[in-house]
Order: sequence, then C-alpha cells, then structure tokens
Amino acid sequence: MAGKARGRKSIFITGAPSGMGRETAKLFHGKGWFTGCTDVNTDGLKTLEQEIGTDNCMTRKLDVTDKRDFDAAIAEFAAETGGKLDMLFSNAGIGEGGWFEDIPYDAA
Repeated sequence: MAGKARGRKSIFITGAPSGMGRETAKLFHGKGWFTGCTDVNTDGLKTLEQEIGTDNCMTRKLDVTDKRDFDAAIAEFAAETGGKLDMLFSNAGIGEGGWFEDIPYDAA
C-alpha cells in the first residue's frame, strides 16, 4: 500500500492546527483515519503532528488562497494515500456559502 496511510480512510483538513480543525484531526485520528493537516501556522502543525504521530498524518504549510499550492498539497496527500481521499474538511479561507461545487475557487 502506498504511503503512510497504509489503506486507512483519509481526511484532508485545511485550518488544522487550532480550533475546529485541530479537534477534527484528533477526532478522525482517534477513529483510525489518516489525516492531511494543512495551514499557514506551521508551529501549530508541528504540535498537532507530535500529538497524533507522524505515521498518522501528513502536515504541510498551505495558504488556501494559492490555487497552485492547494493543488500541490492535494497531490502530496494523494501520494501518501494511494490517490484516496474519503473526506475534505475545508475549514480555512472559504468566505462564501453554498454547495461546495458551486463556489468558485477565487471566492476564497
């Protein structure tokens, strides 16, 4: 099985190092999921990685307003999960409401 996820369910979380993002990462880690934890707060990401373990997550600096960087982060996550993404928790940077697929990326 490819990457650190080793076949586990996976979740990619933006805004992961604090608040709801951090609690979401801890919740899904507790259920045995592999977590992709991203944000601009690298210190917070480091402490989260220490808390849930480096084998259980991928942490990465990501500014969600940079579409190319977002795409690169998803690609790096996919490399760890064998291309699998069970859930995306978009917890950072989206300022408009509505169905996810109807909101243009530039609205972030």
